[in-house]
Amino acid sequence: MLRDVIHFYRVEDLSKVKDFYENVLGLHLYKDQKKCLIYDATFGKIGFCLHFPKEEISQSCLTFVYDEKKDLENIRKHLIEHGYEPGPIATNEYFKITHFFVRDGNRLNVECQVFLYEEV
Repeated sequence: MLRDVIHFYRVEDLSKVKDFYENVLGLHLYKDQKKCLIYDATFGKIGFCLHFPKEEISQSCLTFVYDEKKDLENIRKHLIEHGYEPGPIATNEYFKITHFFVRDGNRLNVECQVFLYEEV
């Protein structure tokens, strides 16, 4: 029986992972495997590893969904206070979201978003 899901991403610097995902976003470290850090993201796990083949950083995007626009504004401000440079908050009517993008310390693309309303 399926127990969990872990999404893995190749990175070059685990200390930058700890800074962004643990210290800034507040994710809980689930396992430290020395070459790989795995975080509990409540909806599954996110892993960051040094041992993947040395190719270009993936074009994947990690998206964190927040409850309301105020939360989005607060996390954007928090990122700026920690030296990150998030893009502007924008609304995308097609996808019915408000969001912004930021690069983590390993240049992975991170999106923070709020759904404008829930569809049934």
